[in-house]
Amino acid sequence: MAMSVSVTVLEVHDDGSTTPLDPETAALLAGPVQQFSSMISWAVDGAAGADHGDREKTIAHDGRALQRTLLQTTFDLDAAREERVSHLVSAAGIRHGGVEKGHDRGLISIFGPVHAQRLAYRNRREANLYPADARWELPADSYSMGMRTLAAYHLALGGYGTAQQVIAQRTGVTVGRAQLSMLAADLARWTDDFYEQRARDAADLADGDVLMLQADGKGIAVRPEQRAGARGDATHPGVKKMCEIVAVARFTPAVRVPADIAAPAARRREHPGPEATDKWVRGSIIEDIPAVIGQAFDEADRRDPLHVHQRVALVDANKQQIAAIGEHARQRDLKVPIFIDYIHTAEYVRQAAVQLNPGKPAAAVSEWGDGQLLRILHGRAKAVAATLASLAAKIRKNPRTRDTDLGAVDRAVTYLTNNHPYMRYDTLIPPRCSRRCRRLARSPPR
Repeated sequence: MAMSVSVTVLEVHDDGSTTPLDPETAALLAGPVQQFSSMISWAVDGAAGADHGDREKTIAHDGRALQRTLLQTTFDLDAAREERVSHLVSAAGIRHGGVEKGHDRGLISIFGPVHAQRLAYRNRREANLYPADARWELPADSYSMGMRTLAAYHLALGGYGTAQQVIAQRTGVTVGRAQLSMLAADLARWTDDFYEQRARDAADLADGDVLMLQADGKGIAVRPEQRAGARGDATHPGVKKMCEIVAVARFTPAVRVPADIAAPAARRREHPGPEATDKWVRGSIIEDIPAVIGQAFDEADRRDPLHVHQRVALVDANKQQIAAIGEHARQRDLKVPIFIDYIHTAEYVRQAAVQLNPGKPAAAVSEWGDGQLLRILHGRAKAVAATLASLAAKIRKNPRTRDTDLGAVDRAVTYLTNNHPYMRYDTLIPPRCSRRCRRLARSPPR
């Protein structure tokens, strides 16, 4: 069965009447209209003999072609409508009086390559000016903002190889490693500007809002030529330098009890925690920990200059970070409670739970681990450490299990013992909830 699809595009006026498009606009729209008509015809006629996988591939391929054609049409329409101005003056104050049509440039978009024609304003002493590029906010290179977003996301997740594969699958465009490296460097240069803008645009703090300060460290691999004392030394491929990272965000407190946190996913969804907003992030491998944490306090002071809002600090048991936060708080005459990030605590406990419950179903191990985390959320981190140590000692005394690997248990015991003063999560629980918390702590999570 043969089939054809006809699409009519009309111009609708304010009074509701319609007229045909002008011939030039109609000609520019012919490409996407034809592509769309072809897809509709295939759905009715061509898809009948294809399985669902082939249908997905065809629609994805042709759909991307339609999107690319439509994006190309928007540039073509802009080019046809671009109006010439009498002259332009460059940033150096030099007049660009000559104008040429048809200057073409390419753009690699998430739908595939397109090109844009625009007017060029010329002067022999300077590079051409392209007002259309500024209106479109086109980058200096050929990669669109969408491609930059894809590159940033997947480079952060999995490196160059993964980013290349995913981008090729999503867009049909193959981006070389050198081009990805260029995009990564360009994006990195905008990091400070991005967070400065976010800080400027942060919403005013509302009554009851809390300012969160967070500090953490991340090992960053240093290029061989940048390694102190080992420049170009190929025998030290894994040399890293610690990057100190701080963040400031605001959130509106959410009332939850411990059993809402150390609980199965369904219960956590029923009782969601607070959402951090207006996050500002800064990192440095040059400045020391107190200096970087001082920048976080400065950002908090900028948002709350009168110190009327509560502040809390989250760390991962780094003593230097804890000392620096305490010192900056004293200098500003502030009381800033410091807490070990619960996520880090949970990781230690859950890894220990796996080693202490070998061979048991995952659900049972998870439930046991949540029970220990529930005790920690009630401020009993030191008691949990004693429990883990006692269970590990029994396993080691048993001749049949004395060789069991309990390294994760030992690490959890040390972590909880050394840092229990900063795990007083129960101090964040409103008094009206404390009795209910204790009752829920004695019963397993639903």
